[in-house]
Amino acid sequence: MVYISTNGSIESVAPPSRNPLVQLKRFLFATPQRSAAVVGVVSLCLKFDVFKIKSNPLADGRIPAAGKKPREHWSAMANDMVFVRTMTESLEKTKAKTEAARKALKKIDLDRYVDRVDFGGPDGHVAERTDWRDVESIRVTRCATTRSAITAYMCGAEVATDRDVGLLGLQNRKAPNYGTTSLKEYVKCRFRQGEQKNGGVHRRSVYRIGIGCNDNLAGYSHAFSIVAQPDGTFFWLQSFISHYSLTTWMAKVDATTASGLSGHLTYPELLAKFEKMDRLMSIDSWTDQANADYVDLFDVDKRKKSLGNGELLRWNLDHRLDHFGWDEACEYPLPKGYNDDIMATTNSAHHARDANADNQSLPGQEKDDDECAKVLTSDVLDTLLDHE
Repeated sequence: MVYISTNGSIESVAPPSRNPLVQLKRFLFATPQRSAAVVGVVSLCLKFDVFKIKSNPLADGRIPAAGKKPREHWSAMANDMVFVRTMTESLEKTKAKTEAARKALKKIDLDRYVDRVDFGGPDGHVAERTDWRDVESIRVTRCATTRSAITAYMCGAEVATDRDVGLLGLQNRKAPNYGTTSLKEYVKCRFRQGEQKNGGVHRRSVYRIGIGCNDNLAGYSHAFSIVAQPDGTFFWLQSFISHYSLTTWMAKVDATTASGLSGHLTYPELLAKFEKMDRLMSIDSWTDQANADYVDLFDVDKRKKSLGNGELLRWNLDHRLDHFGWDEACEYPLPKGYNDDIMATTNSAHHARDANADNQSLPGQEKDDDECAKVLTSDVLDTLLDHE
């Protein structure tokens, strides 16, 4: 086939179309990066329904996790490109700061500190500014924001904001627990309860975790979530600022873990992670072992950023991870009337109550007086330790 151009010449290749729509399409998809950005914009528009009023998934006390079975949560989060933005945007709209809270923030003078580096606001809820050319930026990479989104999805807006800096006063603001030992002992106690007392049905705990160093600008601090599942496995969920999003992390997680389920850690695998955190919190220099532990835990190779001319630069003891804060945000709810297969393995009254979401108290509101609560400490961490 030949083509006759406007000047009368004969060409074997079709001349460029003058159709403006065709030209726009060619421009938008000229490179893989541009194509990815277009896909991201379209996804966001569809997700937030820009031509209509988007309903708030957290409005009226709604908890998104309550509408799904435990085994559906992984795919629900992993397959939603803008999961973190959806949850945290809704979170900000749901939990407006009161005038008293604003005065409290001004009184403790956080503005100057927060302005030095964008931590996502005093509470870490706010996502980084969207770069439409970068898919990871659209998905969100800030670790504290991702942790907020997971808590909002699993526990609802009220629980996701119960540690906000503006909620000063012990009667309003939930304080974290301190130290890896208390977390390990609490997780061990809950796991033991599931194995020995509850016939294999485990508490569906959502843990918020922050690990930090004295130099908050060093880039070693991190925030992440662990979610205990009723089958005794654990989700390890995180992103890392400027490195990867939750979506990318979940896609990369090794599907050959001993649990046999993508993204699920077994109890021994989780304890092994805790051991590596303990090692990182006792180092006196940045060694190959420290770097390997950090990569395994948080999927970031600090050697690539710290090495220059063959020597490790600028690492000092202020960069060592020595602050660790955590709390059990909630026991995430089940769908109404849901009776999971694993719940059906026992006839105990406890499991009958646990299998029916109608009989559960609101997440985060339980007054737990059992043996596991006794391992908790009341130490209060610096309010910003868990930011990157």
